[in-house]
Amino acid sequence: MNQNPDPQLQRPGEGPSLHKDPEGSGQPPSLHKDTASSGQPPAYPQAPGQYPSAPGPVGYGPGYGPGGGPGYGYGGSQQAPRNGLGIAALVLGIASIPLGVFFFPVGILLGILAVIFGAVGMGRAKKGRATNRGVAIAGLITGLVGAAIGIVFLVVFVNIFTDCSAELGDTATSQQIQECATDKLTG
Repeated sequence: MNQNPDPQLQRPGEGPSLHKDPEGSGQPPSLHKDTASSGQPPAYPQAPGQYPSAPGPVGYGPGYGPGGGPGYGYGGSQQAPRNGLGIAALVLGIASIPLGVFFFPVGILLGILAVIFGAVGMGRAKKGRATNRGVAIAGLITGLVGAAIGIVFLVVFVNIFTDCSAELGDTATSQQIQECATDKLTG
């Protein structure tokens, strides 16, 4: 018979045996004498044609390397890519659009922050340190839109207040300027 030096690749009945079968019954050898006399199956039953295998650590299944652990070349658990800047850019960009209309100084600020966070998030995604390049691009675009809306409304309101101040003169109160601006905005 051919002796295989690797016990993992030996077929049942080949190679050295720890327990001899004194009766020659053809039954697989048992690890304990108790199981042979009690009629229970051996500790590691083998189907015909299967190679014996050593059990791995608890919790590991098939597909793992020798000894039940991960295969060769596995570097352990890897750190998940950071996706926070792209998401923050999108949230700030979306928030900057309505705030650019109703409260333009805050809308402009949030839009600028969204553009910055989106650009940094895109750079991280390009280097492979983040997986959300599309989210970062969407945050950058919505930040640009929100900041642009805020700037347009800022220019419109500054022009209206400047016109009202020029019409009413230097003696006008802030209440009169606000009433003039409201009249021009509403029609």
